[in-house]
Amino acid sequence: MAKSALERKRLQLQREQERLRKRDDSTYPFLKEPFFKWLNRTDAYGDWSSGSFHLDASQINVPQFEDDSGPRSVDGHVELLWENEPEEGHYAGFRGSIGRAECMVDDLLAAAASFALAINTYKKEQINARIAETEQSDLSDPDLRKKAFADVVRLRKMLDRLEKMTRTSVYEYKIKDI
Repeated sequence: MAKSALERKRLQLQREQERLRKRDDSTYPFLKEPFFKWLNRTDAYGDWSSGSFHLDASQINVPQFEDDSGPRSVDGHVELLWENEPEEGHYAGFRGSIGRAECMVDDLLAAAASFALAINTYKKEQINARIAETEQSDLSDPDLRKKAFADVVRLRKMLDRLEKMTRTSVYEYKIKDI
């Protein structure tokens, strides 16, 4: 079956996105001081300490940048997935300590989106269960019926909000193909 123009365009965009993912960042040739050295300078500008605070508050170990090594997983599992073709792997296009930091931001954003989806799914499931319980309950008392109706309206508003996506803005940190 032939693909529609929309499907062909979607595939083209996916191929382009994958091609860009594997490329080195366009800024790499211009970065003379390694990121780990810059990060450990006392005059370094940025908000790394604030990010470290939030990781600590979330019970996540703050990564240490003590050398210019590139991204790596804690247990080596990610590297095993692409051991035969590392140029295709998760760390393709990331080099040195700056690449490790960029990859960390990508992974934190992906983790946050995954965790948010899990929390969202849990809340919707629980709210739907409360609505079903309310609808199955005995509502012969007028005051109880009025309160139950108000609760159901409020719960449905919550469900409507949980169907929405939020947008979070972060500074651009990767420059590819310039």
